[in-house]
Amino acid sequence: MTPKLHIGDRNYSSWSMRPWLALRMGGVAFDEVMHQLPEMGGKPAFGAVSPNERVPALDLGGGVVIPESLAICEWAAEQQPSLWPADATARALARAASAIMHSGFASLRNDAPMNIRRRSDASRMTADGLADAARVDALWREWLARSGGPFLFGRWSIADAMYAPVVTRFVTYAIPRSAEAQGYIDRMWAEPHFAVWVKGAEAETRKLARSDQA
Repeated sequence: MTPKLHIGDRNYSSWSMRPWLALRMGGVAFDEVMHQLPEMGGKPAFGAVSPNERVPALDLGGGVVIPESLAICEWAAEQQPSLWPADATARALARAASAIMHSGFASLRNDAPMNIRRRSDASRMTADGLADAARVDALWREWLARSGGPFLFGRWSIADAMYAPVVTRFVTYAIPRSAEAQGYIDRMWAEPHFAVWVKGAEAETRKLARSDQA
């Protein structure tokens, strides 16, 4: 069967955006199943589709479901190895970058929830959230300088998928950033698959109070 990727609202689901981009960029065929995320603070409610009761989840058929964004991205790379850099050192660094994103920047996530449609400013950010954003900016500059761009590790990779929702946060909340980070944001925003996700988010009309009113 064609794998089914269960995702949440495009406007809000940062974790869904990541494997969706990886699968699309890798040319891996999949069917998309949309779900509404619970209200902010609500408990996950996706036990029928995922062992961790969350989306995204990739249903491969035969009772096999892969939860967790990074695991789905790794499965996509098994189908299309070019989703990681070809050079072993760059590949290790890209995996490390992805893990840093997967487990870090809690204050940035909390202060600036993903909301592609919204346009606000960084006044809502705490000092810790701004420090997280500055650290992301510094890491982007370091990786771009090492690889020469145009993406974090040269050609587009899963590392870019992992940071894609942060790209949207910098735009949504007008978070201060360097010229190098702005260039990276511009290149990501212009990438056709990224643009498809953004267009889908902009077409959604559902609102979640914590993200849209705070």
